[in-house]
Amino acid sequence: SYSQAGFDVKDVFLHIKLIEQTLEDSQAAILIEEECDGEMQLQGSLFKLTFACNSPISWPAMSSALDSSSICCKKIQIFEKKGLTLGIVLLLVLSGVGQDKLVRTRVESALKFAMKKPKASVVKLPFGLCGCQEENFKGREFGEIEENCSGVYCGNGFESLSQKIHLEMPLPNSVFHVSVDEWQTILTDADEMQKWLLNSDSLEFSDQIGHNSYKGAYMGKKVGIEKLRGCDKGNSYEFVLRKDLLELMTCGHKNILQFCGVCVDDNHGLCVVTKFMEGGSVHDLISKNKKLQSKDIIRIAVDVAEGIKFMNDHGVAYRDLNTQRIMLDKHGSACLGDLGIVTACKSNQEAMDYETDGYRWLAPEIIAGDPESVTETWMSNVYSFGMVIWEMVSGEAAYTAYSPVQAAVGIAACGLRPEIPKDCPQILKSLMTKCWNNTPSKRPEFSEIIAILLRNNNNNR
Repeated sequence: SYSQAGFDVKDVFLHIKLIEQTLEDSQAAILIEEECDGEMQLQGSLFKLTFACNSPISWPAMSSALDSSSICCKKIQIFEKKGLTLGIVLLLVLSGVGQDKLVRTRVESALKFAMKKPKASVVKLPFGLCGCQEENFKGREFGEIEENCSGVYCGNGFESLSQKIHLEMPLPNSVFHVSVDEWQTILTDADEMQKWLLNSDSLEFSDQIGHNSYKGAYMGKKVGIEKLRGCDKGNSYEFVLRKDLLELMTCGHKNILQFCGVCVDDNHGLCVVTKFMEGGSVHDLISKNKKLQSKDIIRIAVDVAEGIKFMNDHGVAYRDLNTQRIMLDKHGSACLGDLGIVTACKSNQEAMDYETDGYRWLAPEIIAGDPESVTETWMSNVYSFGMVIWEMVSGEAAYTAYSPVQAAVGIAACGLRPEIPKDCPQILKSLMTKCWNNTPSKRPEFSEIIAILLRNNNNNR
């Protein structure tokens, strides 16, 4: 992006000099020059501020500190690389103001203010959940959530306690639009989006744990990295980030995967970065252990139900609920992963994967609906939830004796449901049957599901 900014040789040498100065002195290097602009002279004096510092800059903080009744920003260019920041800003100083001294004083104080990096303070939230304050987290100080605060364990049982997290309703229904050209230059008009664009130099890939997923680290914090297909190095593409899911994934709910940001990596292309879940997915757990114990099934089911209920209460349905999308931490507590917060260019292969693999968990009304218009609801989420419980109880994949098309037709038109194992606890058998009701409105709500699971769990203590 710097090479495409059109700086002449004189400017480049000046920038190098300022960077060398800030590296040597460990302080911000600042140069303020008065510019000649006939149109602007009618309003005041135009100054060009060029600065370099060895710290990332919070531009919203600096901009708010600079803008005032006497000084306003006309053009801003910020470049960051490996902890160094270079900035070029055009400032209009209104007529009648003591210019040179005022501008330099204001710029120095603004830079000092913007370079402050207060440590995100960890605060105790209700019921043992720990997290950083929202304003600090949204400033990319992620990873402060304590890993051992995922629930309240009581003996051999599990007690679910509703979290006191309140989001402003209704949630925003718009998206951030972002374009990436073939040189991997990121183009977006949304200033709010900038804080979710992570620095690729600080993102490290370690182990590959799935076809497109990796274990990694960002600024020393363990993260999970999901590479989006079709958005590779050397390609131009567009993607959108849903604001409603951004609210849900950054509010600190223990049963919803924490979102950290997106990154355009030189080797891997577009990546979604989230908190790393050391326990893998429920699908991985089933593949390893086959049938799960009833207490583990109920514990995971309560976690999943709490997460979906929170989403549904805020007007959002989870899309494509299945065991591969339910993630576990190192203590075995579950959260909803892969909410689809980032949507990029879809390939034909991705569409085929959905058609051939996703039917096992989808509700009949979703399968039978028009693919262009049908949307998930809390009722279809309940159906899929029943399928997740069945998979944990049986330790198998559903409908393996049928082709994908046969299974889809059977589910949507013939009432096909998987056979419940004979040794399944009655409470889970009854719950699955209710969740699979062919009439969506007759399925239990998640508040009722949670009450059933907890009541049974308390009775068995």
